[in-house]
Amino acid sequence: MKSRFFIGFLFAAVFLQFTGPASAHHGVSGYDMDKVVTLTGTVTSFDWSNPHCLLHIDVKDSSGEHKDWIIELAAPTIMRRNGWSKDSMKPGDSVVAETHPARNGATTGLSGAATTLLKFVVNGHTLPSQAQ
Repeated sequence: MKSRFFIGFLFAAVFLQFTGPASAHHGVSGYDMDKVVTLTGTVTSFDWSNPHCLLHIDVKDSSGEHKDWIIELAAPTIMRRNGWSKDSMKPGDSVVAETHPARNGATTGLSGAATTLLKFVVNGHTLPSQAQ
């Protein structure tokens, strides 16, 4: 009986050791969640892969300089539930995307969550933004 208790306790201790890093991975502290910026540009790549889909957009800033923005979205399974597919965007597509910008001024943003996405318009067509 003591052996089963010890094994169970050991398993729980090891499991709890990994829950901190897992929850830290999903933090949003690097993004300004109170601010939303709208980017207009051209899709350079759309990575439909785990752990998060990534959208690369070529955006011309106010000075006319081209910037590569990287927008982090939710995981493919969540994106699929929201009505997206790996073919929702492709290089060369015109896109208007809303994102929460990085706090440090980098050209990265966060736009996806488990139940909602910020607004995306691709070639004049609005993509779904809430789970169906």
